Amino acid sequence: MDKIPLPLGCVTSYIVRHGERIDHIDDSWVHSAAVPYDPPLTDTGQRQAYLTGQLIHNIEQQQAQPTPDNTEYLVLTSPFLRCAQTAQAIHQGFVDQSARTHSAQTRQWKIAVEPGLSEVMNENYFEGPLPESLVGQRADELAAHDVMQYDFEYEPSRSGLPEYPEHFQDMMARFVGTLDYATGVQLGRMSAQAMRADGSSAALGMRRVLVLVTHGAGIKSLLWATTRQPDNSVASYCCLTRAQVLARLSSLPLAPPGSSRMPAFLWSVDYRAYSQHITPNL
Repeated sequence: MDKIPLPLGCVTSYIVRHGERIDHIDDSWVHSAAVPYDPPLTDTGQRQAYLTGQLIHNIEQQQAQPTPDNTEYLVLTSPFLRCAQTAQAIHQGFVDQSARTHSAQTRQWKIAVEPGLSEVMNENYFEGPLPESLVGQRADELAAHDVMQYDFEYEPSRSGLPEYPEHFQDMMARFVGTLDYATGVQLGRMSAQAMRADGSSAALGMRRVLVLVTHGAGIKSLLWATTRQPDNSVASYCCLTRAQVLARLSSLPLAPPGSSRMPAFLWSVDYRAYSQHITPNL
């Protein structure tokens, strides 16, 4: 099938690993934790995420087109606490940087839990399956937070956590499929918005920004999905990759999420696992 070209950057994905987690700094934390499988960020992790939000703002300010009014932001986060906290701190860093620079980047962000971005579900990470209630609990917590509006219209690529134990190939397919799915949702929303605008100038230059907050294995899998190249480097805390969609690789319907390791979209990638915004500022 022939490629279907798309306007550069009509969907831009910022792929971010969570910040520093408490159990990797304090070995004793897990022995007294009420939920030892779901550690929060450290203060340093919060700062890392905040700086990442500032970086996203600065990158977005370099966009010549379109204006901020034509850009909508959707944060999709793994249901694990460290990722949700990273997402919230990224948003706060973006907002504060906007106020500090007196820029027009005031568009309200939305957030949703995406179980397809979850940690790897195998014996190297967990002793057994985790409670399915984790997904709903995290969504409820984020919906109750009054800073970012929860996107109840976004239906996740899957309803629950990945099956345990999860094999490597299944994990890869999950992350690739989740990116394809979320991108398809954003393109569908843009199409619906353009139809409502009925060709008006408001429809010109529309773009959607995805901020995907996930784990180290997710970073490597999503780098494969966007570059088609394996990545053996270490995914630092709050490293950031920007991927701008270029084309659909086929006119066929998207495969069900998790069923294929072959990406459905072609991407232009820069800031690949970028982390220079963090080290000098901590």
